[in-house]
Amino acid sequence: MTLLPGKRRGAVRAPVSKSHLHRLLIAAFLHDPKRIFEADPSDSADIAATKRCLNAMAQAGDNRSPILDCGESGSTLRFLAPVAVALGFRPEFKKAGRLGSRPMIEYAQLEPGVHELAGNVSSQYVTGLLFALPVLKGPSEIRFSSPLESRGYVDMTLKVVRSAGIEVEETAEGGFLVPGGQRFGEVDVSKPEGDWSGAAFWLGMDKLGSEVSVSGLDADSAQPDKAITELLGREQIDVSGCPDIFPVLSVVAGALPQTTLFAGTRRLKLKESDRTAAMADVLARFGTETRMTEDTFTVYGKSAPFKPGAFTSYGDHRIAMSIAVGATIAGGPVELDNADCAAKSYPGFFRLFDALA
Repeated sequence: MTLLPGKRRGAVRAPVSKSHLHRLLIAAFLHDPKRIFEADPSDSADIAATKRCLNAMAQAGDNRSPILDCGESGSTLRFLAPVAVALGFRPEFKKAGRLGSRPMIEYAQLEPGVHELAGNVSSQYVTGLLFALPVLKGPSEIRFSSPLESRGYVDMTLKVVRSAGIEVEETAEGGFLVPGGQRFGEVDVSKPEGDWSGAAFWLGMDKLGSEVSVSGLDADSAQPDKAITELLGREQIDVSGCPDIFPVLSVVAGALPQTTLFAGTRRLKLKESDRTAAMADVLARFGTETRMTEDTFTVYGKSAPFKPGAFTSYGDHRIAMSIAVGATIAGGPVELDNADCAAKSYPGFFRLFDALA
């Protein structure tokens, strides 16, 4: 795809938050394990994967080993692995792309009791347990062997499960007590929040001179990526709690006449791509220097227009859309090798990008 330079102007509505909708769908399924979720043409690839897996369990009947096709969705896999086992399934998970090489906790069985997790690996493991443990017969406790990162995503989960009538108590040490034998109440899946992580790309363009207004966002949302409004343009940014907006933040940093230090980048290599390495390449092609360490990423920004040329998304939706942000201030056309990967989280993004030119 050829991305033409120039500031974007107009109005868009934020896409559906897949983080919120994943959680609503799972809570609704746990209320009614026979419920079938209809596919929607506007579904992101990740949401389609969660619906596909939930429907496979709903239709499994006596087959306790259904095939659950997660595609490339880490959220689907990590959320549903403990849930499926808690419900008595022994599923076969299908994984595409890099998903098979990303960290995962395998559950042969799930019993009530103490579950200890490293808090600095993925909050998605915590979310999976917060959905699964309430349906077990006895009480459980989630403990952390290291500080919990991406706490905002856990807060999103707590908000959803509590709205379904599930009791969860936070311990003095920062873990969670979960009584067993609970039943999920009904939740409304028709009203997911707008997605702050999707809106971040338009907000990043605005920081670089575009004028795109974004509607459909909840200012009181627990989504960690709401932090985009506070982090754009800062010289020191900790992305450990909001790793998904690192790519767009780094592009914006590259266009500002300052040096920006990103901390908490260690886990970014475990995403759909190695996002620190990918963004080092992207920014180098735009003409901006960077420096990486194990847990930091420094961008040596400049105010000159970005260089045009050929770019690769590394098959990563957030890298592809971040390249589009940079293309708005490039000195010529930007050639992107794979725009289709944006459908993982934001179907229609590039159609809107072209329409706002």
